[in-house]
Amino acid sequence: MKITNIFSRKKKTKPDLVKPDLHTHRKAPLDPLRSTSLAEEALKETKKLIGEFGGRRTGSSSCKKCADKISKRLSEYCDFTSKQEFKHKGLAFGLWIQYIAYIYLISLVLLLVGAPFLSLFTNIFFIYYVYREFIVYKPLFEKNIKDTDGINIHGIIEPEEEVKPTILFSSHHDSAPLLNKNRGDKGYFINVELPIVLFGTSCVMSLVQIIVELLTKRLFHIGFPPITSLVIILLLLLATPIVYKIRNYYSQESSPGAGDNLISSSILIQLSRYFSWRKKRKEGLKNTRLIFASFDAEEVGLRGSSVWFEKYEALLENAVQLNFDCIYNSEELVFIDSDVNGMMPLSKELAQQCVKLANAMGYEAKNHPLPFFSGATDAASGYRANIKACSLMAIDFESGIKNSYFHTKDDTVDKIDEKAVEKAIAIAIKLSKTIDDDNFYDKPIVEEKEIEEEKDLLDLLKFNKISRR
Repeated sequence: MKITNIFSRKKKTKPDLVKPDLHTHRKAPLDPLRSTSLAEEALKETKKLIGEFGGRRTGSSSCKKCADKISKRLSEYCDFTSKQEFKHKGLAFGLWIQYIAYIYLISLVLLLVGAPFLSLFTNIFFIYYVYREFIVYKPLFEKNIKDTDGINIHGIIEPEEEVKPTILFSSHHDSAPLLNKNRGDKGYFINVELPIVLFGTSCVMSLVQIIVELLTKRLFHIGFPPITSLVIILLLLLATPIVYKIRNYYSQESSPGAGDNLISSSILIQLSRYFSWRKKRKEGLKNTRLIFASFDAEEVGLRGSSVWFEKYEALLENAVQLNFDCIYNSEELVFIDSDVNGMMPLSKELAQQCVKLANAMGYEAKNHPLPFFSGATDAASGYRANIKACSLMAIDFESGIKNSYFHTKDDTVDKIDEKAVEKAIAIAIKLSKTIDDDNFYDKPIVEEKEIEEEKDLLDLLKFNKISRR
């Protein structure tokens, strides 16, 4: 593992973000930071990055260059920045797709020669491997897998006084590989669903054959199975070429990954910009350290965030993590309280308090588990590191998972609702202030009245519900 530029200080030659005439009761021209919202800037940044780097499959030159660019942008506003180069076994994440046809064939051959127990054991072992690698993200047997290079980046803005709580805002900058066939495409059934059905049938046949041989007292007798079973097994063997079709499940191309999840990395840049601006005005957070982390290799099993949390544990005393992922729909704000296909609990307390905070700001929001077969978010790595963590998503789980744009070639900036980005930024700012005021847990969060001084902030963000204590 190679670590570079650890905690390098930002350049002091950067021009001041705030002009001296900023507080002249609006008689002077507004600073560029005020004239456009942070959400608009985040969308512009995302569009620019995609235009420059395109899809960003982990390990690719485009992903590395994009990470470098994000690191440079964070260094403009953060007190410290760090870039962590690491190696991971992300190639293993989709290997089960390549293995399934071979397991299918081996299983049927074992049935054909009268070894149903071995056939069933082979299938169960493979299913357990898929479960560990693809369902619960606890990989096995990766020692001999080729390494892939990854880059994590983070920036830190320190409080004005002693550090007490820490807030980690996180995202990921890699994008997913495209699929050759998506649900609803012509040929999806025969290329994806039918191979899985055939594999499942071979598993059932193993169990059925064991029962048949127990009843006929032929268990452990090597030889061809009864004629009915033999015909079914031969038909399944003839279908082997269909099962092989699933090996082409992944394309060599990558999704543009605007909503999943480059917009979230752009949100981190704009958040660091905002808090840097407040700190220059001597209005920064009093005791709360802010960390803005953009991870690599999220799309191949949360590899980047896992490495990051292991490396930077010392930064995370008394920390909470709000991860941003899939920010699309402003009417569907969801704080994820159960991750990794809904099988790993996150901090329900944090998710519920974030919902209350969002509601107090006038936003409809709810906490919800991540649906099964929806993958995972980097909040899971935080939870595994004993951090209070949850993810903010803006997607309709009732229909969005099947019909959304993420992991497709259509995941472009125009698919992102600007209001969703505004709300995500507003919630992050309000969360930071509420925690810094020690008024987040077990205390009512009420919507506050705007005061004249706060109108400057509203001009900056163009939000209607942010206030300052």
